[in-house]
Amino acid sequence: MSSSSGIKLAAIIPAAGTGSRMQSEQPKQFIKIQSKPLLSYTLAAIQRAPQVQRVFVAVNPQASALYPSWPAQVETVAGGASRAESVLAGLQAAAAQGFSHALVHDAARPCLPLEVLLDVIEQGTTQAQGAIVALPVRDTLKRSAMGSPVIQSTVPRAYLWQAQTPQVFAIEPLIDAINAMGSTHPELTDEASAMEHAGYQPRLVMGSYKNIKVTFPEDIELVSYYLKEEITHS
Repeated sequence: MSSSSGIKLAAIIPAAGTGSRMQSEQPKQFIKIQSKPLLSYTLAAIQRAPQVQRVFVAVNPQASALYPSWPAQVETVAGGASRAESVLAGLQAAAAQGFSHALVHDAARPCLPLEVLLDVIEQGTTQAQGAIVALPVRDTLKRSAMGSPVIQSTVPRAYLWQAQTPQVFAIEPLIDAINAMGSTHPELTDEASAMEHAGYQPRLVMGSYKNIKVTFPEDIELVSYYLKEEITHS
């Protein structure tokens, strides 16, 4: 991305979480897959985009020793207790270095296809509303009764999308939106949530079913398969 466009893009990777649902002794982003930390694949996937000039990884300072050798153009910042606080720390560091736009990506999404990455960067940096990667919901959705595992209703899936990352926005509006909503707000589950709360309507960019987020132990097997497949065909 040329400097003449006035756009400088940084990537923000919130990686301070504990990954409690993984039932692992260490945070999921540092779990080894094929002898390398999961986070290393995520960083490599993001850095394939030439538009990304720098990557800010928000980590728990005590956990940073689990990844002692950070790649070039990667800088660590102290993460917070919530995802939003970690993202905010990365955004503030990027803004202080003169970056205009941020691409926020989950640390545990290592199989991001390059074409999806380039598409969301293009859409997110050329439109004031920003853009996120998402997939149309394809399964039937059920709403349960409060406090009971029984079906209350079927939720129409037409026009419903499942949000993924990356999500790309101008940095200053995103910082303002997170601060306005509150970084500990229970409904602030991704960056688009804050932007929607501030009145924006981000564009939806078609994602990929390969862009899986490692959340549970069984996800490791599928991610390992995708990564091995990519290495074999590269």
